[in-house]
Amino acid sequence: MAKVSFLILFILSAPVRAQDLNEISSLQSRLKVSKSDSLCSFLHSEICYQWCGINFDSAMYHAQKSYHYARLSERPKLIGLGLTSIGWAFDYDYQFDSAIHYYTKSYNYALLHEDTKRVATSLFNVGVVFYYQGQLDSALYYYLASKPKFEALNDEPNLSRLYNNLGRIYEKTNQLEHALEVSKNSILIKERLGDTKGLLNTYTNMSSIFQRLENYDSALIYSEKCIDKAKEIGDLSAYKSELVNLGIIYKNLEERNKAVSSFQEAESLVLDREDPYVLSQIFHNLGEFYFEQNDLAKASTYIKKTREVLLEEKYLETALKHYHLDYAISKEQGSTANALRSLEKYLDLNEKFISQELINRTSELEQLYQKEKRELEIENLNAENQVQNLKIEKSQKDRNVLILLSILVFGIALLLFRLFRIKQKSLNERDVLLKEIHHRVKNNLQVISSLLNLQADSLESDIAKDAVKEGQHRVKSMALIHQKLYSTEDVRGVDVQDYLENLTGELFKAFGVDQEKVNWEINTNALKLDIDTIIPLGLIINELITNSIKYAFKETDKGLLKIEMKEDGENLKVVIADNGKGMDEDGIQESNAFGWKMIQSLSRKLKAKIQVNSDKGTCVNLTLSRYKLVA
Repeated sequence: MAKVSFLILFILSAPVRAQDLNEISSLQSRLKVSKSDSLCSFLHSEICYQWCGINFDSAMYHAQKSYHYARLSERPKLIGLGLTSIGWAFDYDYQFDSAIHYYTKSYNYALLHEDTKRVATSLFNVGVVFYYQGQLDSALYYYLASKPKFEALNDEPNLSRLYNNLGRIYEKTNQLEHALEVSKNSILIKERLGDTKGLLNTYTNMSSIFQRLENYDSALIYSEKCIDKAKEIGDLSAYKSELVNLGIIYKNLEERNKAVSSFQEAESLVLDREDPYVLSQIFHNLGEFYFEQNDLAKASTYIKKTREVLLEEKYLETALKHYHLDYAISKEQGSTANALRSLEKYLDLNEKFISQELINRTSELEQLYQKEKRELEIENLNAENQVQNLKIEKSQKDRNVLILLSILVFGIALLLFRLFRIKQKSLNERDVLLKEIHHRVKNNLQVISSLLNLQADSLESDIAKDAVKEGQHRVKSMALIHQKLYSTEDVRGVDVQDYLENLTGELFKAFGVDQEKVNWEINTNALKLDIDTIIPLGLIINELITNSIKYAFKETDKGLLKIEMKEDGENLKVVIADNGKGMDEDGIQESNAFGWKMIQSLSRKLKAKIQVNSDKGTCVNLTLSRYKLVA
């Protein structure tokens, strides 16, 4: 059974409160009658906080006023608050570097004036910024640095938020037992404080963690608690989101009727500001349910609703599930053209999803490498400091100094060797991961090719069969690239000569070409192209070879297909020519309208100019200005 999970959007406790324009008005009324610099500084900070996330200019205006009056008051705690307020304004406007700059200034000022609470909150705020930047290692470092200070102050409200955020990091890094432990600590404090909104967030986190552990009974308990809290405080947005989460839990518990009931109730709730992601989850799951019930009409209706709200570039995994379901429904309805479009869209998004997963994994490895590098640098620095102290204390003992220097040199050499081994291991793991990904992609494409072959065999229309067969050849051309990448030592690019020879051979074999009557010549000047260049270029060449095989050599027994590739200045020249029946651009477009549109689309991606000459057979010249060679 496929396991599914749902990410709620309010799971991180940041330095944020519910903005309320009535509260802003009330604070401004108090500000008008205030005569104290200290009170003015505090009230401007409160107003800044309320404007954060609504209007950057207003938030920044009041932040700067808070800092101005704080300096007039000469009260260190208020000056630290003023600096923090400027950090808030930048933080909520996603200007993270500036936010960290002012949080750090607040930290240093608070440290100088022994303001422990401001020191702790500044560290916490920096941790939140790093979390939203995806730098989990740095976020964890700052969170843990703030923890003993909050504990020393017995600051339970901030401790409850800290434990909540630590739970999110531990969950994201698959330290699920740690995630459960700190999230439970957060719940205990929030229950003691009566923090209903905070409990709503952490209950959702607990449900998410238990889903990751595939403990759906416990996930259900916390999801139901979250539902109750959302009702209690009248938070319809949170209630609607949690209904979707609840439906997915019931789905994994194989209680289909309860799952559908949750999705339908969520659908019935209409909010002033709808979350497209939540709506896409509701519509997709209902579409999937009706497809399983063989109610294709309702399933199609929900497919259309999903497409209207789907942010496919932002939520690739959801988009993949959507187009896979659309393909299955269209196939059942006998809509071959729509099924093919959905399949092509699925393949395109799947490529992006795999690339994004690779980037994320590489980023994780890089963060791990940087962390171990920093630890080694600290060890190295500590060793150097110890040696320096010994040199000062025993400056007259030359022999001992020499021995210690020898130890230091050996230690540094050992540390550098360890650093090299760690980096080498990281690079090797990345290469292995790349090969595994290319292998899986190749296998997936082969499965799709087989499905297309089966689909073609079941079709009665020769036109439909040809269209599906051409789609199969296109999939094979991409699968061949991924096969070349995982079967070679260098995963950065593809040997074009080897790839084109294999591609041409496969196409000649697929179309049953008699190679005593038609031959080919390929010369690529030993060029090697990266994957972002060779995939679209390979698809273009696939179309042109197919066109030559189908139309060029019907009236000759000495056919020749030539492919040449070379660099010309800052451009890449590609020539695909045959000595058969000449076809101009209009002829090619008429014989294969879809293929010619695809060639033009892929050419734009490569910034390629196309010239077609039909004087002596058909000769297509491509001049690429966007390409990347691999040395």
